[in-house]
Amino acid sequence: MLSSARELTCRRNEDLRRRVVNYLFGHKMPSLRRIRVEADNGTVTLRGKVSTFYQRQLCINCCRRVAGVVQLVDRVEVVTPPAAEAKLV
Repeated sequence: MLSSARELTCRRNEDLRRRVVNYLFGHKMPSLRRIRVEADNGTVTLRGKVSTFYQRQLCINCCRRVAGVVQLVDRVEVVTPPAAEAKLV
């Protein structure tokens, strides 16, 4: 009985993770496709790097819209590409 409950929880977590990943892929932004997604009982953790604050916000806002996301843990970093930094100097 305990084994089947664990299995059901794992399936639900994987289903939620896939739905979040598919939602991010639907936006056709390459940087969002590189975000790693983990799900644990409705808590979704996002990890990765994007090049703009806009992309970070888009990622977070998109994931909040997915059914089943209860809490969102944001570990997405904004990293400016070296070429862009050189132009600023």
